[in-house]
Amino acid sequence: DWVAENFLPYGFDMICTDGWIEGGQTTNRNGYITKYNSSWKNDWKYWIDYIHSKGMRAGIYYNPLWMTRTAYERNYHIQGSDLRTKDIRGESGDFNSDLYWVDTDKPGAEEWVKNYVRHFVDLGFDFLRVDFVCWYENAYGTDRYRKLLQWVAEAAGDDIEFSLVMPNCWNNSENELPYADVMRVSEDVFGGGWDFISNRRRGQYQDGWANWGNAFDGFIGFAEHSGRGRLIMDGDFIRLNTCDTDDERQTWVSLMAMTGSPIAIADQYDTGRGFEKFYQNAEILALNKAGFAAKPLSTNNTSALSSIWVGQLPDGDWVCGLFNREDAAETMILNFVRHLGFTEEQANAVEVRDLWAGTEMGVQQKMMRLQVPAHACRVLRVKAPVKRYQVEAAGAYGNAAVVY
Repeated sequence: DWVAENFLPYGFDMICTDGWIEGGQTTNRNGYITKYNSSWKNDWKYWIDYIHSKGMRAGIYYNPLWMTRTAYERNYHIQGSDLRTKDIRGESGDFNSDLYWVDTDKPGAEEWVKNYVRHFVDLGFDFLRVDFVCWYENAYGTDRYRKLLQWVAEAAGDDIEFSLVMPNCWNNSENELPYADVMRVSEDVFGGGWDFISNRRRGQYQDGWANWGNAFDGFIGFAEHSGRGRLIMDGDFIRLNTCDTDDERQTWVSLMAMTGSPIAIADQYDTGRGFEKFYQNAEILALNKAGFAAKPLSTNNTSALSSIWVGQLPDGDWVCGLFNREDAAETMILNFVRHLGFTEEQANAVEVRDLWAGTEMGVQQKMMRLQVPAHACRVLRVKAPVKRYQVEAAGAYGNAAVVY
């Protein structure tokens, strides 16, 4: 209700569950869960209908390779095969005592996974968040893991978005890129704050989940794969209540918008009050709605240029994000020729708008030198002047000066 009232008008149109699903042991005759938790009075269908009644879409957190303890013990018939649930349980370890892994090498596993995805589609979910995939790959191997990705993608089609969480991303993400629509690029938000935004394990890469500890490094590290019509980088959830300053809050939302990440509110109705305005900047949110995804000027996260992100909107305007990751104010420079590719002539008359201040900054020349406070950002919309040519037109139009 809080989301529908405060954020739906700004484009936040999905409610998605996350985690703590071991208590969901109520299943249908195919062994698929029908409730978030067995102790809850209402099932998935009730809550999906409720969310839809608010004008929003529903997303679910679940891995189709999970088999509930109940589904295993009741040994259900696997839809689309002659096998039963006990036939496909993995032998290289369980996820935990309430959820077992399905072995994708076993007959019947493909039917289990694909029909699980279709089960969620048929219920009315639009988004499927598949987590802990590195645990499976580590225990069962890459070949079996790749089957999961392929089966989920095939079953999902265009009916449900496939979000991948906790991938190892080995060999430059060669297994994940062909299949996932959305992919996590850094650790979980956990306690949030500046630690998660920029500082956790800063600059420290590891081969395997999580490649990067903080969201900023994750976005830099995966920037080569992202862009409109390509992979959507997922920087995990936003918890503005964990920030120390409003500058950090603006930076967090801006980072998600600039990189094309989902802007996912994880403040609760009782912890997020007073921070709503940071999620309600229409000019920042317009970037996400346009499918915008910028790139850093450098993918070397030790370079100052990796803190400047630039990209173009469909109308040709540039949007530039200057992020200060440091603990003291920094002077940051945006050069219209070197960084945006303007001609010298174009760079003499550049119109700039500050998207957080909501103000025009006037005509700028050559470059902008901005003082950016610690943990703060400046997000600028830059309009390159169109070169005007004057042509003498004759013939049917007579003698007239045409400017285009």
